[in-house]
Amino acid sequence: MNRWSADFLGPGFEQCALGEGTTAAGTLVRFAGDAPSAGANRPALVYVHGWSDYYFNTELARFVTARGWRFYALDVPEHGRSLRPGGQPGFVPSAAHYLSSIDAALDAVAADGTGPIALMGHSTGGLAVALEAQRRPERLAAVVLSSPWLVPHGGRAAGRMLEFALAPRAGGRPERVLPLPPRGFFWRAVAREAGGEWDLREDLRPRNAFPVRAGWLHGVLTAQRELAEGPRIALPTLLLASTRSDTGLVWREHMRSRDAVLPIAPMRRAAALVCGDLDEVLVDGGLHDVLLSAPGVRREAYLRLGAWLDASVAGRGAGV
Repeated sequence: MNRWSADFLGPGFEQCALGEGTTAAGTLVRFAGDAPSAGANRPALVYVHGWSDYYFNTELARFVTARGWRFYALDVPEHGRSLRPGGQPGFVPSAAHYLSSIDAALDAVAADGTGPIALMGHSTGGLAVALEAQRRPERLAAVVLSSPWLVPHGGRAAGRMLEFALAPRAGGRPERVLPLPPRGFFWRAVAREAGGEWDLREDLRPRNAFPVRAGWLHGVLTAQRELAEGPRIALPTLLLASTRSDTGLVWREHMRSRDAVLPIAPMRRAAALVCGDLDEVLVDGGLHDVLLSAPGVRREAYLRLGAWLDASVAGRGAGV
């Protein structure tokens, strides 16, 4: 039995620790909306954030519940609400840890009510969601990949070389921090204090991201390779992303209307290769997380996302 308590996002939001209060499985958030009906036979959307992030987008929750759906969001281990004193922020050592957290969340959602489940993941969360859909499709009705990190920077060949190079460190000292330059461009585009629209808790999401640890990066590269080598995802899948990207090392003001984290073209190619039933919603002016972009961009994204969800999940009457 999951024990829910009030969440800091305000009225209607609740959270519960998964895995009997340990940090192993993360923390699940739910939003009751204006007319709570946890046990109703309604579709549910479960959102998984990206690396060095946490769930805070209340607009997404209200959009989902306004459509008559149930809404949940997962803070994975060592992130956001799942951070604990003495831990290693941002360190999820393998795809198995991500999938264990997602499975625990899906168990809690199924215990909370019936109806088809759509799983949505952003960035590294999108990679984890794609793996879940590939390995456990029977649990899901549809998948939304929000700017997913499906392919290594530099391509698959470079990724395999780096995966091989990191293997000794990942096996011996997986918590070792890699000396990589800090990147705070996404925070700069999103945070209210830097000119964005969103109030972010710096204790849960640092400006320049958590340290990149050898075991975490090795785990991501391994997951990307395994996804590419596995069977194609058979579920209805939506790629939600910006139309343009700039992943340069120097801040440019136009990064406030582009994906400044991942290049779009390799993302689209990778999604087409691993997804057997793929649709795209590409939104001009979108950030790395399109649903955190300027108001007009978000309106277009939500309109098209809602239409796709209705057609792919609610309209099919699928069950899980």
